[in-house]
Amino acid sequence: MYTRSTHVIIDSRALRSNIKLLKDHLSAHTEIMAMVKANAYGHGIIECSRIAIEEGIKYLGIAFASEGVQLRKAGIDASLLLMTPPEPEELDAIIQFDIETIICDVDTVKKLSEKADEHHKTVNVHLFIDTGMHRDGVYPEEAVAMAQLIITSPGLHLKGLCTHFATADSEDTSFMEEQLHIFEQCLNALLDHGIKPDLFHVGNSAAMIRIPEQIGSLARPGLSMYGYSPIPNSFNEIKPILQLHSAVMSLRRIKKGESVSYGRSFIAEKDTTIATIPIGYGDGLYRGLSGKLHCIIEGTFYPVVGNICMDECMVDIGDADIVIGTRVTFIGENGEAHQSAEDLATILQTIPYEITTAISARVPRIIV
Repeated sequence: MYTRSTHVIIDSRALRSNIKLLKDHLSAHTEIMAMVKANAYGHGIIECSRIAIEEGIKYLGIAFASEGVQLRKAGIDASLLLMTPPEPEELDAIIQFDIETIICDVDTVKKLSEKADEHHKTVNVHLFIDTGMHRDGVYPEEAVAMAQLIITSPGLHLKGLCTHFATADSEDTSFMEEQLHIFEQCLNALLDHGIKPDLFHVGNSAAMIRIPEQIGSLARPGLSMYGYSPIPNSFNEIKPILQLHSAVMSLRRIKKGESVSYGRSFIAEKDTTIATIPIGYGDGLYRGLSGKLHCIIEGTFYPVVGNICMDECMVDIGDADIVIGTRVTFIGENGEAHQSAEDLATILQTIPYEITTAISARVPRIIV
């Protein structure tokens, strides 16, 4: 039960439908690893993970060991893969809570091997190749040596080989194809040396859509699972699963020439009614949306005016007959009107990922 009028609604049926659509799009030899890092892109890591597992998903992708610990303590026993290079402080948790991890450097191999051997445990690791994004991973020419180091290190098992595309969502696929070629060369080099990882994977959401037959053993859908395609006008069957609502907390009549909020950035051009809504940038409603955002009340768009505050924002409802407690929608449907995270992202010239992940933990998530 949520205790705030500001809350997120997660449509479990839409999530299940999206997962099935993604599965149907992939070849039979490719399974899905649901990316649930960053609180499942703001959608609720525990709830979304449980639904994904119920839909047959066996792998969950995380960014930090603390996310894996959270999942394990919630009783989730799926395979967990840490998709960012582990920090030294995370190695104990990786071993204790049975978390798989990518490997990007020799030092981590040695330290993780020592700790795993001490605890008489075996840790599954995935060798990450830097094929051109230049964020994480070993250079392609180091792949064989790193793989040999892993397989000869006590307590480690080379479970996978992976990389990440930099431009899979671009219309120009040439760099993605170049990265794929480099990755395939690395995989073949390992095979030539008698090293065969159990899994190999390259495919984020965009790559899944563009090259479903070439992404390997695992696909790694992120925002597509939550209803947004990374490629415009493609895979339109998926549906957003998140709605962000609040309610009118108070109403006040102001006169022409009076101002609203910090900095007096809004000056009323005529007598009007201002509705105060208990949601602000502390909840993830970016202050940068001030003076640019509209919300939906009873099926009609109204402008958010003045600077968005940490806990509240104000809306100019003019002379509309709206009462305290009326639902206010920032993302989702309200009457015949609709606004998406993509719409908010367009205002800020960013991506939907940033909008949904910004919704803070103090906003309750309600699964329906």
